[in-house]
Amino acid sequence: MSLHRILSLFVVALAALVLGAAVSLVLLTTYLHRSTVELETALQSVRVAEEMQIDLLKYISSDEPEVRINTERELRNKLQQAHQFVTAPEEEHYLLEAERLIEAHLAKAEASPGIDIPEGDLQRSFAALRGFVDLNVHQADASMRESEEWDDFGDRIGIGFSVVLIVGMAAMLIWIRRVAFQPVFEIQEAIRNFAVGRKDTRAPEYGPEELSAIARQFNEMAVALARQHENQVAFLAAVAHDLRNPLGALKTAADILSSDRKLPPETVSNVMEVLKRQVHGLDRMIGDLLDTSRIEAGQLELRVKDCDLRAIAQASFDLFNSGSSEYQLKLSLPDDPVHVHCDPLRIEQVINNLLSNAIKYSPRGSRIEVALKRANDQALIWVSDEGVGIAREDLPYIFEPFRRTAASREEVPGVGLGLSVAQRIVRAHGGAIHVESQTGRGSTFRVHLPAEVGVPRVIGVRS
Repeated sequence: MSLHRILSLFVVALAALVLGAAVSLVLLTTYLHRSTVELETALQSVRVAEEMQIDLLKYISSDEPEVRINTERELRNKLQQAHQFVTAPEEEHYLLEAERLIEAHLAKAEASPGIDIPEGDLQRSFAALRGFVDLNVHQADASMRESEEWDDFGDRIGIGFSVVLIVGMAAMLIWIRRVAFQPVFEIQEAIRNFAVGRKDTRAPEYGPEELSAIARQFNEMAVALARQHENQVAFLAAVAHDLRNPLGALKTAADILSSDRKLPPETVSNVMEVLKRQVHGLDRMIGDLLDTSRIEAGQLELRVKDCDLRAIAQASFDLFNSGSSEYQLKLSLPDDPVHVHCDPLRIEQVINNLLSNAIKYSPRGSRIEVALKRANDQALIWVSDEGVGIAREDLPYIFEPFRRTAASREEVPGVGLGLSVAQRIVRAHGGAIHVESQTGRGSTFRVHLPAEVGVPRVIGVRS
């Protein structure tokens, strides 16, 4: 799983946790407020009811008319107040019963002034108020218990969320340390080791997707650099070897020609042919090296003009056909011109390189074909042979500088720059070069060039 996705899930989980805590807090405060209101209402009801009981006792125990009148007024006012705190039908029943009995006694007292009225109604109203008080006390106790329960629930929620948060943060920190940071440390260590010269160092490819991708890219880079280093070492060895052979031949030829004894004409002719062949090989090798250095520096210039590819292909074919009688060379050209805007010398260099390789890697007497045709808006040149072919595992790297297959290193001299130079030249013209090959059955190189497409007169080729 990717680091981004894991961190996103952690943030979402943390947000859900915070949201749950916030919702729980809101619900808790709501219920606590409701319980507080119920408790306050019950307490107010108890207070008013007890004050009414006190007024009843005062009314019963007093014989003074003025005191009784004031007490009656207080009783009626407090009955009105008590109705404001009624929250249940049972409370309403007790309060109405007490009010009925009090009003009944007061009505009898007003109808018979100066006569002692039995106090049975007042005593029954006192009992009704007692029931009203008991009911409100019971409700207050229930509200208190509910408040305590919600308080305990809030404590549990708080502790639970705290534990989950602490455990989650601890788990996240441990995961980041072991899964996220550990690969970073190991990649850093691998880079440090690689930088100090341990070219076989590779970074472990594990952990989140982003870090494993970084490690994989580092390993690919390390493999590429190691392969490039090996190719450079092989290149130096090949250059030394390939320079020593023609130099040795040139030295031998020079010794023969500089000897005092008179040589037969055929011997001199053979020696001169050896000299020409070796000098030509050295010239081509040095040309490839110069072209590669210019390409890498972005200084190889193409001088383009309108050309007919048939003439370029014919010139390359004639060059090799005249000196390669041991091979069956065939040229296929279309009847109509194939116009391209190119540097003719560089395109001829590409075809020469492909033909030279076909001859190098083909057995004597085998068939080598050069063909040209126009396909839509492209010109297509291909060179096919019946040679040793290229192994499947070597095909992706065949155009790399200094890259040569094991078989070619053992059997054919060279430094492995020709195909790399050819590919850069073709790409500079806006084209492409591809290869198809099977081991033991030969290879086919196809060069695609844009037909009749103009490019700048002088351009630099960059790697």
